[in-house]
Amino acid sequence: RPRWSVMVPVHNCAPYLTLALSEVVAQLAGRDDAEIVVVDDASTDDPAAVVQRLGRGRVRYAANPHNLGAIGTFNRCVGLASGEFVHLLHGDDAVLPGFYDAMEQALADPDVVAAVCRTRFIDADGKPGPTSRSYRTGTGVWTSALEAQAVSNRIRPPGIVVRRGVYERIGGYREDLPHATDWEMWTRLAATGPIVFVDKVLSCYRRHDTSDTAERVRTGVNIRERITALGIVSQYLPPHRRLRVTRRGLIFAAVFAIRTAASLARNGDVRGAARQLWEAMRCLVIAPR
Repeated sequence: RPRWSVMVPVHNCAPYLTLALSEVVAQLAGRDDAEIVVVDDASTDDPAAVVQRLGRGRVRYAANPHNLGAIGTFNRCVGLASGEFVHLLHGDDAVLPGFYDAMEQALADPDVVAAVCRTRFIDADGKPGPTSRSYRTGTGVWTSALEAQAVSNRIRPPGIVVRRGVYERIGGYREDLPHATDWEMWTRLAATGPIVFVDKVLSCYRRHDTSDTAERVRTGVNIRERITALGIVSQYLPPHRRLRVTRRGLIFAAVFAIRTAASLARNGDVRGAARQLWEAMRCLVIAPR
């Protein structure tokens, strides 16, 4: 089997796919132990043309038999991957130079289940924004990963690589958590074995108003699903830690919703801001005392 499987799920994001594929091909084109596969979930903007133009014969195009949705496509990506290390790189995200070398070094110990790096947020036009935090100083095992993840999702999808054998052991992404499936998956991973944190900004996560996440924010579904997910991810903790961590998670969700409401209000979305504030109040009401 190859060393690397870079699986790129896409749905109507061909303009962004150019950036994603260019850097992946630049880093892996010279290696014969890597596969790069674009998995198309019934797009209408022709990602196959991008693959043909940029793939240099190294990128395979695989179309879903019909629209599977985001999570169904993630699971198909994992099923198609044959490499030892699996990187799900969403078609509108990107990696930065040095990503694959750094992550491969982080996964050198076979007991390590995944490697995580820091991520830079970018907007629809690629303008850089803030970066995710350092959860330890220097690269090494992230000892607090499980509890940190049980409070809130600290990992962005382009910044994590998972050992394929771990996916085989713990199963796929849950389709009953459309907004929080990655959060639940990363917490499940942290409960399975050690995760190495790479203290470098090596990936980019794109935020844009047309994304599925943006619509869930406008309606408050993101917070309601966060509450549901907290009840699930807390079960991965030792019993004596669950109540305290769940309380922290609900308070964090309330603060997150209030900050989101402020951002929506600044952008003129009064209805979305009001929905986020309502959900924040609900989090505080149900938080364990």
